[in-house]
Amino acid sequence: MPVDNKKVLIGTPDQTTTGAILCAPVGTDIPTLEDITPSAVTLDPAYKDAGYVSSDGLTLTPDISTNDITDWSGAIVRRVLETFDGTIAFTLIQTDETAFKMALGDAHVTAKAADTTHGNQLEARFGAYLPEQKSWVFKMKDGSARILIVVPNGQVTAMDEVAFNATDAIGWALTVSCYPDSTGTCIYVLTDDGQVTIS
Repeated sequence: MPVDNKKVLIGTPDQTTTGAILCAPVGTDIPTLEDITPSAVTLDPAYKDAGYVSSDGLTLTPDISTNDITDWSGAIVRRVLETFDGTIAFTLIQTDETAFKMALGDAHVTAKAADTTHGNQLEARFGAYLPEQKSWVFKMKDGSARILIVVPNGQVTAMDEVAFNATDAIGWALTVSCYPDSTGTCIYVLTDDGQVTIS
């Protein structure tokens, strides 16, 4: 098969009116190949976006652990799957209600609307708990090509240290652990290369 530079993709965020990282309650319909075209991605309106993400983008880490079966002489005769751990990491640089709810869980964030005595206020509570599991969609594009990473059931299970200084955006660095759905799939990657046929 000849080489084709149209198959070399980059992971630019697909964001116009919404951000490129979105989540919704577990059980919300996840996008399939029928929902992705070069011109648009159709998502259930329950998905809420996280706003701006740092220039580091996101990292998908499929971690496969195997166990070796050896014969009497010590030679490896088979290698079997022991565990699969899929994670996705990114840093939110927008500090708002949605970002805090992604990081901490809906129950641990309280918002008060602005009035004549104060602006919009947030209370984010950090403690010995994990946020609820959610369905996640990560949208990317490269020209007319589209890339979606879909996690039917993911949970924020780690947050890196947060730096507060005068030169950098406050970053909420999160790691989402991806759990299997009813088919045993933890992460779906959907693509549309944008090369439509001419009728």
